Order: sequence, then C-alpha cells, then structure tokens
Amino acid sequence: MPQGSLTVLGLGDRRAPAPARLCDDRLEPHHRPTHHQPVRNHVMTNPTAAVLGLGAMGSAITACLRDTGHATVVWNRTAAKTEPHAEAGSRAAATVAEAVTAADVVLVVLFDHASVREHLEPVAAELKGRTLVNLTTTTPNQARATAAWAAEHGLTYLDGAIMATPDMIGTPASRLLYSGDRSAYDTARALLETLGAADYQGEDAGLASLKDMALLTAMYQMFGGLFQAVAMMRTVGATAADTAGEVGGWLGAILPHLGRFGAELDRAAHNSGDHDPARGQDVDFARAAVGALITAAREQGVGADLLEPLMRHLDELAATGRGTADWISVADQLPIA
Repeated sequence: MPQGSLTVLGLGDRRAPAPARLCDDRLEPHHRPTHHQPVRNHVMTNPTAAVLGLGAMGSAITACLRDTGHATVVWNRTAAKTEPHAEAGSRAAATVAEAVTAADVVLVVLFDHASVREHLEPVAAELKGRTLVNLTTTTPNQARATAAWAAEHGLTYLDGAIMATPDMIGTPASRLLYSGDRSAYDTARALLETLGAADYQGEDAGLASLKDMALLTAMYQMFGGLFQAVAMMRTVGATAADTAGEVGGWLGAILPHLGRFGAELDRAAHNSGDHDPARGQDVDFARAAVGALITAAREQGVGADLLEPLMRHLDELAATGRGTADWISVADQLPIA
C-alpha cells in the first residue's frame, strides 16, 4: 500500500456525490479553535487511512482526502458504490478486514451505532495498532459504549461528529468535533484537518456527540419555527419561498441576542422575581405573546403543536410564582430530576 493511502468503508444505500470533487483545506479563522493544547504525540505524515462508509458523507470525505493528496482505499456494503471512487483513484477493498489492514487511520462513516458494532466487532484484532475514528452519528452514550468496547480490545479510539453537510466537507464552512483518546486526536490531527476545522472536546468520548446533538436540536427547532410560519402564511396565499426569505431576514436580526441569552442563563438572577425589564421579557409577558401566537395560528386554521410545549413551560413558571422572572427561565424547566 503506498504512503498516504486511505480506506473508506461504508453504507451503500445513500446517494453519493460525484467523487472527483475539489476540496479546499483552507479554514476560516472563526473555525479554528483557540483552546487546543499543543500536540504532544507523534503526528503521522502521509498516513494510510480507512474510512468505512460510502454514503453521501463517506463519499465526500473520500473525495476530499483524495483531492488533497491522500491515497484512499474504499469499502462499501454494496460493492457497486466503490466503482466511481476506484475510477477516480481510490483502491476498492472487498472486505472490511482488507480495508482495515491497509490503513493507519480508520474513519467510520456508517448508518448508525448498530452498524458500527456489526462491522467493527469482527475485525477487532485487525484494528489493533491503528487509529480508529468513528464519524457515524450516534448518541453520547453510544459513543461512550463504543469507546469502552475499543478499550476492552486495546484499540485507540476517537469519536467524531460532523457539523457539516457533504458538500461542505473540506471547505471553510466545515467543522468536525472530536472527543476521546487525546493521543489518537494528536496523531491523526493533520489528516482530520483536511476535512474541516478540527475541534477537540475532551477525553470523554461522548462530548463530541453531545455538542453535535445540542446544536442539531437548536437547528431543528429553528426549522420548526419556519414550518409554523409557512403554514400560517399559506392561508393568505404567500409562497413558502417568500416566507422563508422573510424568516431568514428576521432571524438574522435576532441572532445577536443569543449571546445575551447565554450570559443571562449563567446568572442566578434570571430565574428570580427581580427580573430587570431592561434586560428582556419576563414570563408573564412571554406567556401573553406566545398565547397570541397560538391564537393567531388557530384563527387561520393552522395547528399550534410546535408552540404549545413552550407555552406549557411558561404556564408552569407562572403557576409556581415565577411570572416576573426572565422568560428564558424555561431552560431551567428542562433538566430531568
């Protein structure tokens, strides 16, 4: 196997982009974390790597690594998915074991936690001495379970979360989170940074997944707001495209408030009755506002299912004597006792 090769194993039932995609490995300053410790361990130069998974994301990763000078070896459950990559210069492996044994770094981009264990457990022996990086979307506890399995088998394991869509991989917009074995991160960091800004979260293997899930939660809640707005405006003939443009402009103006909300949530005073009106809305004000939104939706014949959970939390705060607290106290209603 030539130096600089990489192996990609993966899920064949996802649509893959054209593999010969140009990858830009230059990253914007705001994507470069400032808290990394200095690299303490040996850093591989031109490592042979294995990426398990040729869905859209696995294919994008393969293309990016190939376009930045890494030789790649690919595996996929459906072998036909390897053909475009083989034509573009990657080596196709017939089995997971063949791909793993050809690699220094193994990047796993499969469908879910179950598929990761299904494909990795039979090749645990072959994974020894290699850096295993799991980029499959899993929950924090699933990431920790895979890390524990790896530790039991003497494997070097790093969990990752991809904060990017396939077309963003290798561009300044791409960011990937990593957690787990710090030496594994330091060793593979140069290769990982070709995919996007590499942000190490800590030794707890579940931390990258946790931040990924938290940020995705905010994203889906934002999309939910768009869908609610579209449903309401359609009742008067507005197109979804027009409403999306309006929502984008409005949210763009509101986004700077997120920093203030975060700072206030870190203050003990936000959930007390000494709310300062100059700092924002109190619970009673927000209840009236959200109540009006729910009424307006129903008047237009649109469900308010996406708004009602927020209203329930505001009602609970008011019912427990916190109507004059800052409405962002809703965040304190969410932890499970």
